[in-house]
Amino acid sequence: MSWRSRVRTSLVYVVSIIAGFALAWLIVAFVVFPTGVVPRDVKVPNVTGLMFDEATQRLAQAGFKSEQGEARFTASAPKMTVLEQSPPPGTREGIGGTISLIVSAGQRTASVPTVTGMTRIEAQVLLEKDGFDVGDVGEANSNLPRGTVISTRPAAGTQVSVPSSISLVLSRGEAAASLQMPNLMGRDVGAARVLLGQLGVRDVQVIDEPAGAGAPGTIIGQSPVPNATILPGASVQIRVAGTPPP
Repeated sequence: MSWRSRVRTSLVYVVSIIAGFALAWLIVAFVVFPTGVVPRDVKVPNVTGLMFDEATQRLAQAGFKSEQGEARFTASAPKMTVLEQSPPPGTREGIGGTISLIVSAGQRTASVPTVTGMTRIEAQVLLEKDGFDVGDVGEANSNLPRGTVISTRPAAGTQVSVPSSISLVLSRGEAAASLQMPNLMGRDVGAARVLLGQLGVRDVQVIDEPAGAGAPGTIIGQSPVPNATILPGASVQIRVAGTPPP
């Protein structure tokens, strides 16, 4: 056998030995040892802003598992939108690793508490405790004490977003009924007193005018004038013709 033939034969043996070692290493690495012993790192994809199900699919395509983490209330993202991820995007992690996803819980809502019968300060403290702000404050007639809350807008029990403003309506007390001053001219002073008392007028000032033109004891002038608006408890003045001096 020539020297060239011997060299070719040697090369074949060397290549066979190297190939055998390589095959043995592959068998040891991928068959004999458990999965994960030989690391294979890849970049974690960015799934923030995606809905949770879509983010899970995207991670699975890249070789990762996913789990739902904390749910946070926010008005800026729909419910189940991925807000954050851990490990963060771009980091290198082993295939099969788990990525934790923090998702949106959507807009927080709460029921408007009942504050009817409370003072404005009491109502404000309770509303702020529940995450609300006090909005416009108005007044309306009511038989409740003045300054007491008689209603809210939105009404108690309504589910609304938090934070939001709740308007209060306070009592200004019972409305005083307005009356019209009757025409007392020419009437007997006694009858006029009875009529005014029935209307709620308690302060009646009688001015006697002996020189007044009219039958004695009759009314020849009044203040307020007939048909003027008066309130219960208002003062009324009447001028009565008296007996002229001898």
